[in-house]
Amino acid sequence: MSKLDVSQKVPPQYSKPIIVDILNSVTSQVNNLSEGRLTARHNAQASVPSGTTTAYAVGDFVPDSNCTVRGSVAPGVAASYVRLGWVCVAPGTPGTFVEARVLTGT
Repeated sequence: MSKLDVSQKVPPQYSKPIIVDILNSVTSQVNNLSEGRLTARHNAQASVPSGTTTAYAVGDFVPDSNCTVRGSVAPGVAASYVRLGWVCVAPGTPGTFVEARVLTGT
């Protein structure tokens, strides 16, 4: 898939520098999202969602902004994992979340 481009002509009745700046911001975010870059995700955080300001629905995903290899998946089990984020399993404000994990193979 090709990236979005802002090389389209801007009509003369609009301020070209302002329109190009807006379009560059939009296309940068869309391109980063399509490439899977965390910088394009404004909802990434370092801990499980909490608080009373955001309502979540079942299936909502919140990326972990601090993905690192973590200890074993369970006490006594030697299997490391990386937490990709959290998935909402019960709706609410903030809802109920479970970790989305990927085993490292070690």
